[in-house]
Amino acid sequence: MSFSIVQAHDDSAGRLGEDDRGDSIVNVLIVDDEPKNLTVLETVLESPRYRVIRAESADMALLALLKHDFAVLILDVRMPGITGFELAQMIKERKKTAEVPIIFLTAYYNEDQHVIEGYDSGAVDYLLKPINPSILRSKVSVLAELFLKQRQLEDANRALSAEVAERRLVQRKLSELNDTLEQRVLDRTEAHQQAEEQIRLLMTEVNHRSKNLLSVVTAIAQQTAASSPREFVKKFSSRVQALAVNHDLLVKSQWRSIDASELIGGQLAHFGDLLGKRIVFRGPTVRISAAAAQSIGLVVHELSTNTVKYGALSGEEGRIEIVWEIDSCAEPVFSICWTERDGPPVVSPGHRGFGTTVVTRMVEMSLDGEALLDYSPTGLIWRLICPLKNVLERSPI
Repeated sequence: MSFSIVQAHDDSAGRLGEDDRGDSIVNVLIVDDEPKNLTVLETVLESPRYRVIRAESADMALLALLKHDFAVLILDVRMPGITGFELAQMIKERKKTAEVPIIFLTAYYNEDQHVIEGYDSGAVDYLLKPINPSILRSKVSVLAELFLKQRQLEDANRALSAEVAERRLVQRKLSELNDTLEQRVLDRTEAHQQAEEQIRLLMTEVNHRSKNLLSVVTAIAQQTAASSPREFVKKFSSRVQALAVNHDLLVKSQWRSIDASELIGGQLAHFGDLLGKRIVFRGPTVRISAAAAQSIGLVVHELSTNTVKYGALSGEEGRIEIVWEIDSCAEPVFSICWTERDGPPVVSPGHRGFGTTVVTRMVEMSLDGEALLDYSPTGLIWRLICPLKNVLERSPI
């Protein structure tokens, strides 16, 4: 049976073998044994957003499904040989096409039992001929948009997986390097029990550091809030890059310790000429352990990101002062303070994001200390106080 609207239309958009991965173009498969009905559907769905592929039989439809990914399938119920219902069941049995949405079109059945049969066959919609072009276009548009959103999410997941895989590769190479260094130590030493104990401790430390770093990366991924996949990848990459800065400094020092000035300067190096002018930092010579450097480095990264967006460096006159001190009391205490001045008025945020967690709870847990975040009207203040022994590199055995 023919549609109530019939217009001539070039079918070049339905040729097989074209690229399926356009940025915003999706494939739509139309299946009907009547060529003029296919022409009507092509006319109704004509749009730069769609690549309409036509099939005049179930065999042609299955062949198209092997060659292309589709956002939606539009099937005629009454076809010779294999009906639309039977074709839908075959499509749903294939893993690759099981989730592709199907819209049935028919002019023969309007009883409820046939509509139910259509939905039981895996359809998301069931339309009667003659079709309303506006309704069909609207339904296809929604399904096409969902398909594009799913594709964007898959792309973001692939990018994230590649980023994590790259970081794991770095850790594996670092572990291999440490294994090589340990073997050299073993080959060159002549002392039996002391050398064996040293190697055991080194291997344990490498394993511990690798697990700690992967745990930090996992926590960042799980806690990074974002309104879109692209924003997530941007925030996640920025925070992992802060870890990479610390990692480079630690590799340079052979994973022993980092001078406090070198650690702070490394995290703020991207500010260029502002260092020494609007950004100053000072304190006594302190060798920060590898574990403490990761925590403090992340804090400095989060605070520097925040100050550019909302704090002292978002304006022309703001200044930042970073000072660390050692209080030599009965149990020596290490303290470090980030103070912002002459910036815009400070307003306490309405919610606590992951950045706030990094500069408070995470660093407190890592160093067994106490962190203060003060949204003073004159400028944000962050302070950390912890036992000095939790910051220093452990003495070798």
